[in-house]
Amino acid sequence: MSRREKIWVLFALVYGVANVVIPFTILRDAAFLGGAFMFWNVITLAVLFAGAWVTSSWSAHSGRGASK
Repeated sequence: MSRREKIWVLFALVYGVANVVIPFTILRDAAFLGGAFMFWNVITLAVLFAGAWVTSSWSAHSGRGASK
């Protein structure tokens, strides 16, 4: 497993836990859903950018395509 893949696994674990723990513990006493909703929007953007970062190197390793 490459260093980038190890970072991706760590990222997935941290954000997976944070995605549940923060909204249901820290933001639980918020009188509105805006806090949790904004948190989930930020988490979603972070995951999308991280996914783009991890998969950006795949085109260099895959060649011209799997099927022709």
